[in-house]
Amino acid sequence: MEDLVLRFIRYIAIDTQSSEESGTHPSSNSQIEFGNVLVNDLKELGITNIIHDEFGYIYVFIDNNKDKTIGLISHMDTAPDFVGGIKEPKIIENYDGNDILLDDSAKLSIEEFPFMKNLIGDKLIVTDGKHLLGGDDKAGIVIIFEFLKYYLSHKEEFRYNLSICFTVDEEIGEGPLNFDLKKMNADIAFTLDGGTIYEANSECFNAASCTIEIQGVSVHPGDAKDVMVNAALVGTYYANLLPLNETPANTSDYEGFIHLTSFKGDVENAKLTYILRDHDLNLLEEKKKLMLKTKEIALKTFPKAIISINFKDEYRNMISYFIKDPRALQMINNAYLKQKIKLKYTPIRGGTDGATITEMGLPCPNLGVGDFNPHGKFEFVSVTQMEKMVEIIKEIFKGTIL
Repeated sequence: MEDLVLRFIRYIAIDTQSSEESGTHPSSNSQIEFGNVLVNDLKELGITNIIHDEFGYIYVFIDNNKDKTIGLISHMDTAPDFVGGIKEPKIIENYDGNDILLDDSAKLSIEEFPFMKNLIGDKLIVTDGKHLLGGDDKAGIVIIFEFLKYYLSHKEEFRYNLSICFTVDEEIGEGPLNFDLKKMNADIAFTLDGGTIYEANSECFNAASCTIEIQGVSVHPGDAKDVMVNAALVGTYYANLLPLNETPANTSDYEGFIHLTSFKGDVENAKLTYILRDHDLNLLEEKKKLMLKTKEIALKTFPKAIISINFKDEYRNMISYFIKDPRALQMINNAYLKQKIKLKYTPIRGGTDGATITEMGLPCPNLGVGDFNPHGKFEFVSVTQMEKMVEIIKEIFKGTIL
């Protein structure tokens, strides 16, 4: 039977970037193709109770004749920011704490990523310096498969039925868009997504996107006096009015940000896309007000420009739900105690499918998978941590909180 590392290498060779531009669900055909691979692999394990729905989601239910069900969730897509589909990742069997050369022009530097010192002795998988690795979130998928294999042959050890969902389009904020609670059929669930396994997440950003469209007036430059309105110039002016200290590069921990993700424009038209993030919902609303106020300031300088702003709310901070119902967190705490692994809870400086799924009524905190530096060529995973997470999940399914 295929082991964790071989399965991971096979899965990351499939490029499953989601797309913010396609407007389809899922947003890329590659996610459907990867889903077909996962369905075939599930069938090879002897599983027949599989739903691969019209939106690309895969649901699996394993009945263990128990009263309660725990769900495990990971996403199939990788970030649209950087190309995936890596065919030649590098395996570091026993990391020694030094820099890791990826290719002639890129290296994982201890100076730039000092946390790597905490991974000395771990087995790592790194990129070729040209692709993202795809550990976000194929590490989560592989961990679920590894646990599933064990669960199927050791059902007597566990107190709960098992429900699994592999989602699509998480990286563009649409993972739960067509998520079906009835198909999931779980009492509590956990997303497996993100960084170190020594941290869990029960709170995240409140999130919104902001699209700014600017219409200018294009005429010949020689006749532009008092007539031309350069939309690209207006967009640049607008962007420069926003506070630099509220960008991702200048914030950390519980500080929110305003992040310009794309800028396309010419004299006639310009389009700026932002994401707005804050753990405090009131502060997120203040950021929206700032975007509108900035529009009014820009129009004082460019009164002939037409500027439209549209906001789209994405997900909410899930911490309030766990204050009301802490059972999922208690299950995590007990599992880590059983494994004698230290754990701390940290706020996610991003989102997770679990935030919206929790809001839908299924408590769903997040567990790390040992993936680091996601969304770029410096991404890598700790196989050692992936294997430990399999053991932690086993403890969760042996627990008695529900």
